[in-house]
Amino acid sequence: MEYRVLLLIITLIISGCGWQLRNSEIVASSLGTVYLSSKIGDTALTKELRRAIGIYGVSSGNTAAESNYIVVIVDFRQNSRIASINSRGRVAEYQLNEDVDFYITDADDKQILSLSTASVERVYEFREEDILASSNEEKRILKEMRGEIVRQILNRLRALPIPADS
Repeated sequence: MEYRVLLLIITLIISGCGWQLRNSEIVASSLGTVYLSSKIGDTALTKELRRAIGIYGVSSGNTAAESNYIVVIVDFRQNSRIASINSRGRVAEYQLNEDVDFYITDADDKQILSLSTASVERVYEFREEDILASSNEEKRILKEMRGEIVRQILNRLRALPIPADS
């Protein structure tokens, strides 16, 4: 009985303070149709971006002509460098960088968003006594970085005007 009363009080407090779940919609589904064009080929990044666009209910156009907006991926750069070394002069940390250059046009090939760069940088600890774990961590971080790049591109899509015919 006391448990139910406590649960009821907590529920009333939470609902009374105005707390609510944030809107998870990054891109409005009323944005229309978006076509993804890539000058770098069909990479994991473009596949992830297509998947993410579909998740938010935005239609993917089969051609640029039937789409309201075209996202053009121009370049993708990925590099790593040594971020720090340990007392024995060996690698202690690596820094990973990913940059994607893209622009957005409308159906009439008019640039809506000029050439922009989405970039992410992460540092991870490299353990030479456990190279397999360090390699797996690098793969996991690269996947997270790709997701962050996709979110940055989707955030730019969110700022686009909703077409009148939608």
